[in-house]
Amino acid sequence: MSHRVRASIVILFSTTVILGLTVVGSVGTAANRQPTIVIPYGATDYKYQVVPVGAGVGFEQPGFDDSAFALGDAAFGTPEGWCALNNPRDVKTPWASGTDILVRQEFALPQGATNVMVNVAIDNDVSVFVNGYDISSGLQTHESCPSRDSFTFAVPDGILQVGPNLLAVRGRDRGVLAYLDLQVTADIPTSTRLGR
Repeated sequence: MSHRVRASIVILFSTTVILGLTVVGSVGTAANRQPTIVIPYGATDYKYQVVPVGAGVGFEQPGFDDSAFALGDAAFGTPEGWCALNNPRDVKTPWASGTDILVRQEFALPQGATNVMVNVAIDNDVSVFVNGYDISSGLQTHESCPSRDSFTFAVPDGILQVGPNLLAVRGRDRGVLAYLDLQVTADIPTSTRLGR
C-alpha cells in the first residue's frame, strides 16, 4: 500500500471519527434540552374550589390560605357530553358548568431548569399564574370542545425559584360542558434528572 493511499485512509478515518463525535455531541446537547413533564395531564392531588364567577380573588398568591379547598384529581369537568375529553375516563373531579374553578398545585424545580411551559386544555376560559404572577395576560377565551395544548404559556425564568413553585389556575365555564386539565414541562439538565 502506498503512502498516499495510507494517508488518504487515515484522513478519511479521522474525518469520520470527528464527524461521528460531532453528531453524538449534538444529540447529547439536544437530549439535555428535552422537555421533562413536571406536572402531567391527569395529575392528582390538586387543591381546588368551585366558586361563583369572579369569586376567590387572591387565590393565586403563594401566601393564600387554601385550607378550605378540597383535594381533587385532574381533569376537572363534566364527565359526559359530546366532546372527546368529556368522559368518565378523563374527567376525575366534577366541575359544574356556569362557575369558576380555582386550582392550586406546587411543583419543584432543580437548579438549572429553564423553558418552563404550562399547557392547558379548557372549556371555556382560563387564567394561569405561577408564584402569583399572571403568565396568561388575563382571562383567555376558548370556544368549542377542549383539547390538550389549546393554550401554551411560557413562564419567565425570573419568577421561578429552585425548589417549590406554585401553579394557580382559574377556569371559567360559560355553560353546558366544563373541562380543565394542565401540564407543566421544563428543560431540566440531564445530570439533574439522573440524580448526579
